[in-house]
Amino acid sequence: MTVTLSHPLQAPTGAVPAPRPALRPLPPVAVRWLLRAAFALPYVALALVASGAASTPLLGLTGNQATLERATTALDGGVVQAIGQLYPLLSGLLLRFMPFGVDGAAVLGGVAAGVLLQLLAQAMLRRGLPMRKVVAFTVALGANPLYAFVALNDLQAFLGIALFALAVVDMVRFFAWGDTQAGFRAGLALMMSTLLDPMGFVYVVIAALAAPLLDLARRGQQGIRRANVLVLVFPSAAVALSTAVLDVMVLHDPFAALRGSIDVSGERLAGLQHLFATADGLLLVAMLVAGAALALLVGRPGAIALVAALFGGIIGGYAIGLIPVAAAGNVFVTMLSVAIAILPRAGSRVTSALVVLLAVLQVPLAWAAAFQREVVVEWMHALVAVVAG
Repeated sequence: MTVTLSHPLQAPTGAVPAPRPALRPLPPVAVRWLLRAAFALPYVALALVASGAASTPLLGLTGNQATLERATTALDGGVVQAIGQLYPLLSGLLLRFMPFGVDGAAVLGGVAAGVLLQLLAQAMLRRGLPMRKVVAFTVALGANPLYAFVALNDLQAFLGIALFALAVVDMVRFFAWGDTQAGFRAGLALMMSTLLDPMGFVYVVIAALAAPLLDLARRGQQGIRRANVLVLVFPSAAVALSTAVLDVMVLHDPFAALRGSIDVSGERLAGLQHLFATADGLLLVAMLVAGAALALLVGRPGAIALVAALFGGIIGGYAIGLIPVAAAGNVFVTMLSVAIAILPRAGSRVTSALVVLLAVLQVPLAWAAAFQREVVVEWMHALVAVVAG
């Protein structure tokens, strides 16, 4: 029997998700882990060499040392003191009970450094970037003393940066491709950064502010951007609320843990003022300019705001004590990791060549910055002294 309709059916109107770019398939699990081990090997070797190096007063102020001392004092002082001082929770517990103390933390940081390099290279390859770009940016990030110094000497900062970079990778997939699983992964990665790094909540705020800069797959749906941002920030907001409730119950102050982490001192502010009056400050600004130039080259001028927010957030974090005094390389590692995370594949041959050139220029820029940082120079001298015997 044939049924004839007097009026043709109209397809429902509404937002149509943008077509999702095809991702290249993942290599076998064994291949991925072999690559991670290969990338991690040089950093683990450096960590083992560093375990035999003599400490100095300045090296005693690095992130791992500061975190271990804080966690030891907090946990040995009883439950109440631990709640007030052990923030962030996971990094303090990790350093306090890490086998071999800061030497064990350096080895773990070396492993994490290799895993991050592989994951970022994998993300670039899956997006369809040519191999020359993947190699250039991977070398730019990993083949310099700043990356190694942060990974081996400040585990909580490095894990926070790594989780933030991986969250940005999934954030782009969530917003631009409508990948809901990626959105949940990004939210959980940001939450873990708040439990590991005092800068974690700064990264969450930056991620939320970056949301308007990202293309949306589900255009036309009312409130979709706000809903996406809520998916990203809700786990971290839950951590903040839980911490505040615990502080109120025990210490009658919802901001007790945060107050214990903030240290605004004249010494830090004077150090920042001196920093930007030296070549080291100029090199930091050069990293900011390089990030802005990369955003313009790849046709994402809105990413300049993200670059500026990252730069300002890290400098501000140092000013209020969220970053240790003897820190170096945080700006470089964070900004380049995030640049890799959002780097698109499209571009003309000229643009592609300029992007590769900009990545290659990061290597001498990072080495020059490393030799301007006293703590990095002392660390490298200590390593050379161990190798020379």
